[in-house]
Amino acid sequence: MISIISTYGQDNLTTVSQPMSKWLRLCAIALTGVAIVSSALHFWPFDSSKVWQMLCLPNSAVLAWILILTVYFILKRGQWTGTSLLPHLSVFAYLAVNVLSVAFTADLGRAISFIGKLTLMLIGGYMLFSSAISSIKSLCIVYGLATTAILISVAYCLLARFGFGTNNFGFFDNPYKYGTYTGTLVPLCTSYLFMSSRFSKRLLAAILLIGTLISSGSLGAVIAITIGIAAFAVVIKRWFLRICIISCLLCGIGLIFLLDSNLAVVPLRDDIKLTEEDGINLKQRYIEWQAELNLLEERTITGTAAGCINDYRSNFYYRLPKLNTLKAFDQNGWLAVSAETGILGLVCFCWIIVYYSKLAYSQITTANRIASVKVNRIAVANFIGFIAACAANLISSVHYNGILIVFVLILVLISRTNRIFGQK
Repeated sequence: MISIISTYGQDNLTTVSQPMSKWLRLCAIALTGVAIVSSALHFWPFDSSKVWQMLCLPNSAVLAWILILTVYFILKRGQWTGTSLLPHLSVFAYLAVNVLSVAFTADLGRAISFIGKLTLMLIGGYMLFSSAISSIKSLCIVYGLATTAILISVAYCLLARFGFGTNNFGFFDNPYKYGTYTGTLVPLCTSYLFMSSRFSKRLLAAILLIGTLISSGSLGAVIAITIGIAAFAVVIKRWFLRICIISCLLCGIGLIFLLDSNLAVVPLRDDIKLTEEDGINLKQRYIEWQAELNLLEERTITGTAAGCINDYRSNFYYRLPKLNTLKAFDQNGWLAVSAETGILGLVCFCWIIVYYSKLAYSQITTANRIASVKVNRIAVANFIGFIAACAANLISSVHYNGILIVFVLILVLISRTNRIFGQK
């Protein structure tokens, strides 16, 4: 038996008033499948539609679940509260700071839209995934769904870039969003597959890892995958497996350099450079980082308001050159949080990170203590995915619409793993 603390502040594990009905659980699994698999399609097929960006399949699945839960709650008339499905207190604190930041916004519509999308996933998406995961079997189903989604995304990206010679990154059309998506899911799924006893799954993990590195077009993807796989090699104890995963990582990175003359890898080659094309000025990305630090120094408490960093950032370049060469979605997520919501927002976001990372790591140590292969496999995969997400947040934010869903999924996998194995 795994003994893990379970209070309201620790994911509300003991506040269930009545078990969820079987049909509702099946509905949650179905909607979870739609949300996770369709996340690989991003905003396809209506990429330019603002309405579709809000009502795309993952968001619609979450909205549908919120409606279903609301009706179910009303019909039960207090017999079922659903508090066990809610995220940790740190998530609510972070959302509260985002809401309060609206008082300092220069664009109310943009701030409200950003907070709406943030709340939809951090609360609605969290509750959907929590509802779907109630057993070891459902945990495995969710890992299968995540693997299916990342395979679709990477396969289409490889086909589009190397087969048809286009500049598309899967269905994302942007190297930074694609890099954050794959940089988070690939370490999660490959670590889970590598720890399987089946050769076919390990082979699939190796192909997925190498293929993703070749298809990546941003430094963020390479950093996230490298850090995630390196952490995986440290955590696991089997030397044969360590050698295999490190070999696959080096193979993927090596192929990037071998394909250096291929147009498909030009975006990555350019993204790794520290300077602009003129060879004189520092890359605009790093100048932007300094501007955000300047902004935080000036607006330490208020920030710019959630989602409104672009309304103020230009005023904080000072003597640094503004070259207007920054590409869309090339943003340090950590600095963006602090610049938009001030130091308090950064503290609350770090609270989320610290809480879930400690929870994930404690599951690994517990699994090692009781020598449970099954628990260890799941716990390690969750921990590696979480580390990779934090690393991916350096180059492109996990807060973006269409990307936040995978970050929330990892939070839920960690908390539900704790719940499932903690009660046995």
